[in-house]
Amino acid sequence: MKKLIAVISVVVLLLSFVRIQTNVQAESVKTIVVTIGKTTGTIDGKSTTLDQPPVIVNGRTLVPIRFISEAFGASVDWNGTTREVTIKLLNNTIVLKIDSPTATVNGYTVYLDAPAQIVKATGRTVVPLRFVSDSLGADISWNPTNKSVTVKFSQDWLQHPVEITFWHAMQAALGQSLTKLIDEFNATHPRYKIVQTAVANYGSLQQKTTAAVASGQPPVITQAYENWVANYMLGNLLTPLEKFVKDPSMGLSQSAINDFFPTMWKDGYMPDGKLWMLPFNKSVEVMYYNIDMLKEAGFDHPPRTWNEFAEMAKALTKADGSQWGASFGADVDLWYSLVHAWGGRVLSDNYRTVLFDKDTNALNAVSFMNDLYKNGYVHFTTGYNYQTDFGNKKCAFIFASVASYTYINKAVGGKFNWAEASIPAGPKGQFTVMYGTNIVMFGQKYSADVQRGAWEFIKWFDEPYQTARWSIDTGYLPVKQSALNLPVFKEFLAAHPERKAGFDSLKFAIVQPPTKEWNRARGDIGAELSKIYLQKISPADGIKELGQKLRSYIHP
Repeated sequence: MKKLIAVISVVVLLLSFVRIQTNVQAESVKTIVVTIGKTTGTIDGKSTTLDQPPVIVNGRTLVPIRFISEAFGASVDWNGTTREVTIKLLNNTIVLKIDSPTATVNGYTVYLDAPAQIVKATGRTVVPLRFVSDSLGADISWNPTNKSVTVKFSQDWLQHPVEITFWHAMQAALGQSLTKLIDEFNATHPRYKIVQTAVANYGSLQQKTTAAVASGQPPVITQAYENWVANYMLGNLLTPLEKFVKDPSMGLSQSAINDFFPTMWKDGYMPDGKLWMLPFNKSVEVMYYNIDMLKEAGFDHPPRTWNEFAEMAKALTKADGSQWGASFGADVDLWYSLVHAWGGRVLSDNYRTVLFDKDTNALNAVSFMNDLYKNGYVHFTTGYNYQTDFGNKKCAFIFASVASYTYINKAVGGKFNWAEASIPAGPKGQFTVMYGTNIVMFGQKYSADVQRGAWEFIKWFDEPYQTARWSIDTGYLPVKQSALNLPVFKEFLAAHPERKAGFDSLKFAIVQPPTKEWNRARGDIGAELSKIYLQKISPADGIKELGQKLRSYIHP
C-alpha cells in the first residue's frame, strides 16, 4: 500500500511538472530581426526576404508595413482613396495615413517622429517600427554596432499585460486629467497596464510611500519632491533613471534630453551627481490678480516690483477691513524667492551651510513683508483660504502655483476678470521657486519587464504632445520646450495669454534644496514666519531663532 501511494505521488508530481511546463511553453514568443539597408532578415531564426529594406528617417527605423504586420500575425488593409493603412491584431487597431505626422491607436491620436510613407524607388509603404511595436505590445531593441533591430512579440502579452503600480496625489480636475492620460497610455501600449492609486494629498502620499519603503513594498513608480527622494534613496530600492536614459534601445536621444526645459532636467539630479528623477507635474509660483479691481483703482498693469506691489496693496485696502490688497500666509516658497530677490542666500551651494541669517538681506525681505501685514495691507490666512478670499473679491492679489489655476478658476466662478503675472522683482532681481513633483521608480524590487513598462510610461508622459495636454488641462507647465510649438498649445495660449506668466518665469526660477533635511526645514520656516507675520516675534528675533533651529540639523 505504501509503495502504491508513493508511485501515485510521483505520478502526480510528474503531471504537475508537465502541466507547468505546458503553461510556460504556451507563451510563444516570436523574434524578428531586421537590419538597416538590408533586404534579408530573420523570423525565429529563419531567414526571410523583405521587398523593401528598413530605412532611417528622422532618427527612426521604418520597415515595410506588410512584412512587420504579417510577422506579428496582424491583418493589413489599404485604402487608396484616403491613403490610409489599417493594422488589426486581436482588439488593437492602428490607422496610419501616408505622410501624416499623426496616427491613431485604438481611437487615440499619436504624434509620430517619422510618418508612414511610400518609398519612391520601390513603391512600398514603410512605417515607424517602434511605433507599431509599442502599439501592438512588442519589445524592441537596437544594436548600434551592426544597425540591426530585434523585435520580440507574443500575443499572450496582449492578453496578460504587465501591471505597473503608480501612486500619486492628483485630485479633482488634476486627477481626472491624469486618469485620461493613463487610460490613453494603457490603450496605446497594450503590453503594459498602469494601475493607479490616488491619495488625498502630498503629505499622505509621502507618509504612505515612506511606510511602504520601510516594509519593502513600495509602488513601482510614484510622485516625489526632491527632499523626499533624499530619504527614499536610503532604502536601496530606488533606481536611478539614468540607467534607462542611457540605454541604447529604449533611452533618450540627446535631442530629446535637450528638449527638456534646462531647469527641469537639472532638477532630476541629486547631490551624488546621479539622475534619479524626471519631471512630472512641474510648476512655478506666480501672482494672481483681479484685473477689474486694479482698473477701478487706476492701475493698468500688475505690479512689476515689490515696491509697486506695496503701493497697490495699500491703495486697494479698505479702512473698514472689508478688503485687503493681498491675502496669503506663511508661504515658504515665496519667502525663499524673497530672500534671493533682496540679494541673500538661504543655504550654500552644497546645501550644508545655513547662510540667510549671516547678513541683513533675509531680514530686510521679511521686514518688508511684515510691514505690509502689520499695517493691514496683507491679510494673513492659512491653508487654501486665500483662494476663497480671492474668489469673494476680498483681495486683489494672491500667490500660488500655476497648477492652482483650476482651483482659482472655480473659486472665481466667472465673477470678475483675473490673470496671472510673474512674481515682482526685488532690489537685487526677480526670482520665483520651481516646484511640483518629479517621478521616481522603485525598480530594485521588480522584474525587468515591470521596470521597462514603468520607464515607457515615464518617457511617454514627458513627450511633447502628452505634456502639452497635461498643461492645458491642469495649469502645470509642459516639461518639453517643443510642446510650446504644437498647434494645440499655440491655440490654447492665444486664447489664454495670461497663462504665459509661468513660462516667462522659468528663466528666473530657482529650485529648493534636494536634501532630506529640507523637509523638516520647511516646517520650521513656515512656523517661524507665522510667528513674525502674526506679530508674535520681531523679524530680527524670528530670523535669528530660525537660523539657530536650522543649524541644529543642517551643518557641514
